[in-house]
Amino acid sequence: MSEDGPMPFGDWPVSQAAALTIVADSQDTARLIEAAGWTVTAASDAAAGARIFAADWRMAVPAHTGLDALAADCGLLVLVSLETIDAADAILHGRDARCVFDAAPRTMAAELADLAALVTGRSASDPNSGERARLQAMAAELARLAEQLGSLSSGMDADDMSEGLAEHAQDYRAEEPADRAPAIPPSPQRIRHLISMRRLRDRFFSPDLFADPAWDILLDLSASRLEGRSVSVSSLCIAAAVPPTTALRWIRMMTDQGLLERRADSADARRMFVDIADAAFDQVSGWFALVDSRGGLGV
Repeated sequence: MSEDGPMPFGDWPVSQAAALTIVADSQDTARLIEAAGWTVTAASDAAAGARIFAADWRMAVPAHTGLDALAADCGLLVLVSLETIDAADAILHGRDARCVFDAAPRTMAAELADLAALVTGRSASDPNSGERARLQAMAAELARLAEQLGSLSSGMDADDMSEGLAEHAQDYRAEEPADRAPAIPPSPQRIRHLISMRRLRDRFFSPDLFADPAWDILLDLSASRLEGRSVSVSSLCIAAAVPPTTALRWIRMMTDQGLLERRADSADARRMFVDIADAAFDQVSGWFALVDSRGGLGV
C-alpha cells in the first residue's frame, strides 16, 4: 500500500513496542503523534534517550534543530513543506529520517510504524516494495536498451541483434559495455516536449493509473543537465508529478540504485541538488537514439 493511498478506518499501523520513547519538539507536534495512536514522552529534556524524535518544520527549519542531542540511531519523523524540504533534506541526509508532507493521522501512523521497526532492530517495512521492484526492472530495461544501441552502432544486422538479445536472462544486470559508442543526447526541448505529452494523459485518465514517477524524474534531470540547470529536491518533487512523500521515496530509492546523485549547493550548504548519474544519462540518451532508429516518437 502506498503511503498516499486510502487506508480503511481503524486499520492504521500501531506501535509494536510499548516502551518505545517518542519525543516531540512541541505540544502541537505531540498532539499529531497522539492522534495517530502513538504515545509521546512528555518531557522535552528526554530527547537524549528518544528512539524517535518528531519535529514540525513545515514553516521553517530552525537554526538549532536539537538533533545533536539525539543518539545516532534515533529515528526522525519530520513534517516538511515544499518550501522547507531542501533545507530539511540537507540537514537530515545520512540519518534515519522520514519526511512527511501530510500530517493526516494515517500517514503519521504508517511512517511511525516504519521508523519503529527500524529503530527496534527489525527490518523496516517498505510500503513501496512494488515501486522498488518496478524501479529495478526499469533500470535493467534501460541498461538492456543501451546495450542494444551498442549492438546497432557496432554494425550488427537485425537477425544477429535479435539472437544476441534473446540470450539475456530475466535477471540480467548489465555492466557498462566496453565497446559501446556513446549516443548523441537529444535536445532538452525534445525531452521537455515528451514530458508535456506525458502530462496530457491526466486529461483522459486518473493520474493514479500512472503512479510511478521514475521515468519523469529521469527525463526532467536529463533535460536539466542539458540545460546546465541545477535541480533541488523540492523542484524534483514537483517534476515527479506525484504526491511529494512518494516523490521523496523514489528519489531515495533511485539514489540507492545509483541512477541519481546528490550534491551540496556550493553557495548554500542548507540545500542539496539532485543530478542524474552519468551512466543513467547515457542510458536515457541511448533510449532516445534507439527509438529514433525505429521510426522515432514524432516529437
